[in-house]
Amino acid sequence: MILEAVTISGFRSIDGPLRVPVGSPTVLAGHNDAGKSAAIEAIAFLLDAVKLSDRDRTYDKTGPDGQLTRVSETVVEGEFKLRPEEQQYFDGGATARLRRIYNEKGTALEVLSAVPVDERLQDLNAQDVKTLRFRLQGLGMSDQGLKADLIDRLSSLLPDAEKVEQWVSAAAEIKRLLPRVQRFDATSTQDPEDAILATLKTSYASHTQDEEIKGDLDTITRTLQERVADDAESLRQHLKKTCEDIGEIAIHPSVRLDSGLKSIEVSATNQRGEAVHLGQSGAGRTRRIALAVWEFNADLLSGSDTDVVLLYDEPDTHLDYSHQRGFMKLLKAQSEIENVRVVVATHSMNLIDGVDIASIVHLRHVNSRTTADQVTDDSEVGSHLGSIAASLGLRNTVLLHERLFVGVEGATESRALPVLFKLATGRHLQACGIAVWPCDNNDGALRFAQYLHHHGRDVVLVVDEDSRDLKVFSEASLSRHDLSLQDHVMTVGTRELEDCFSDAQWAACANREWPRVDEQPWSDDDFAAHRAGKFSSLVEKMVRENSSVEVSGKPEILSKLAVGLHSAGDVPEPLHALFSELIRRAEY
Repeated sequence: MILEAVTISGFRSIDGPLRVPVGSPTVLAGHNDAGKSAAIEAIAFLLDAVKLSDRDRTYDKTGPDGQLTRVSETVVEGEFKLRPEEQQYFDGGATARLRRIYNEKGTALEVLSAVPVDERLQDLNAQDVKTLRFRLQGLGMSDQGLKADLIDRLSSLLPDAEKVEQWVSAAAEIKRLLPRVQRFDATSTQDPEDAILATLKTSYASHTQDEEIKGDLDTITRTLQERVADDAESLRQHLKKTCEDIGEIAIHPSVRLDSGLKSIEVSATNQRGEAVHLGQSGAGRTRRIALAVWEFNADLLSGSDTDVVLLYDEPDTHLDYSHQRGFMKLLKAQSEIENVRVVVATHSMNLIDGVDIASIVHLRHVNSRTTADQVTDDSEVGSHLGSIAASLGLRNTVLLHERLFVGVEGATESRALPVLFKLATGRHLQACGIAVWPCDNNDGALRFAQYLHHHGRDVVLVVDEDSRDLKVFSEASLSRHDLSLQDHVMTVGTRELEDCFSDAQWAACANREWPRVDEQPWSDDDFAAHRAGKFSSLVEKMVRENSSVEVSGKPEILSKLAVGLHSAGDVPEPLHALFSELIRRAEY
């Protein structure tokens, strides 16, 4: 059974229903206490890897005595893809839905199944002979024979019986089909010995399923001991190679057939030959050792037929950048294993930016309850958002966290505005939660803006005054993308951005960057003469024709001007007004 999604209700901060897709991988992002660890725990609960208590049920409302009460039950539902051999347990379908419930009565696993409307055809295997005969009599059928005969007779009516979907108790066979859970809890530094034990349990479980293991208990135990010991030796060699700051290390697993792999004995020395306890190493080394163990674990998983869900909770805590890259490589390798699903809760910008945006679920708190936000969807733009954002220079973390997205006409504005913004306000755009991206007069950029707007992102287009007449920024074009001139467009300059700056500022910049070939200084009048026309184009032409210094284009010209300014007072007033409005929108 391959877990494809979970829906969580009534679990800690998750009032729900909160649906979280489970992929290869799924990355849970969000601020502290947003519910990332709760989602990890909920998946583990569904797969019977953790037990809940009443404290895990979400607070509901205030009772008559003034005390807060909790919801009556916690429910985590899973959507599963079935292998062909598993479908016989689920009415022959290719998918299945199971849920695990916790309430005052305890915990129960249920499956959504097509149940006969006629109660006489329900729960046949759970009935005694007397009840089965009574049901057959009521249906006008023979009640003679053994219990198996009675069940077969009633079962023959099931294919044609009217059915309705209901949640029913899951049979033991279904419980055994659930994926196995392996967890890497990095909210506290994991003891490397625990990681080694968990990995060798994977080894032990795979070997116990091998049909070649036969014979008496002693022979089976000895065979398992030898096989797990061989895996332990391979793991030891992998640790030596991966963690070069460890001297010698020995791993001695202890196998008992009646109780499984319950313990290991690990001894290690440092590079000076001194005995060390792995669990007492520094946080960074401890994490590196544990990650090396899980890297080895990927090889074991790839050779297993058992479906596994790997749960990582902030695995890159205490890791330097190079080892974070190592974990990203590990994550990719594990995600490519067919029988493995990976869920990672993280704050790491490197990790969030290193996966496809479609893999990210952004969790956040609204009124102390967890909500989920996925930036992508099934639309044309949504399915290709990662590549679109990358082409615009926007990282995943920007798409998830910035409060205001500002589309500008092209490279000229996208290069100059960040410099001018910093000079005018003393702050960086990113520090204010503002992301700038170039539209390049492209209709696709408007579709991108529309998409962000539909997903609750505040979007504004900053264009030259004379660009409002362009087809791409017309009211008709904007309205087709559910945008409007009044709400989503701001203009700058008398006609364009370049004409905001004074003739004296332009002359000073030109004398500094593009001296005239005739060795005469540029004057204010040289630039004032072009105010009546397309100022930026005429200035570019004039500089190219009168200077020996090569000019790459208008973006370079305005960037040189912006970099050459020295104080906030040098920034024209229209730009101060623009930046103040952008900050206001970002803080709103």
